[in-house]
Formats: sequence, C-alpha cells, structure tokens
Amino acid sequence: MARLTLLVDYREDRVGLHVYLGAALFAATADLYRLNPHPGPDPAALFARFLGWCRPRRS
Repeated sequence: MARLTLLVDYREDRVGLHVYLGAALFAATADLYRLNPHPGPDPAALFARFLGWCRPRRS
C-alpha cells in the first residue's frame, strides 16, 4: 500500500521519488549499521527494498 501511495504522490516527479527513496535508503543503512555493525546491512537487500521496486516509466 505504501508503495502505491508513493507512486501516486510522485506520479509527475519520478526523479523526486528516486531522491526521496535514496535518502530513506541512506538513513536506513546508517541506522542498521549503528544497531548491528557486524556483519552490517546487506547492500543488495536494502537496494531491492528501497529502490529496486521503483522502475522508470516506459515512454
């Protein structure tokens, strides 16, 4: 549901959506590393969760 809401909210600003999601990814990575530094967060899993689902629109 949250993903659909973001897609609707940013339907005219895909770049803004990616910037927002990138900032959320950055904050989550910092928090997870601070809470559990060994072995740390899995970068591929975090990318898939925050940015991987949001693909560019096809023209």
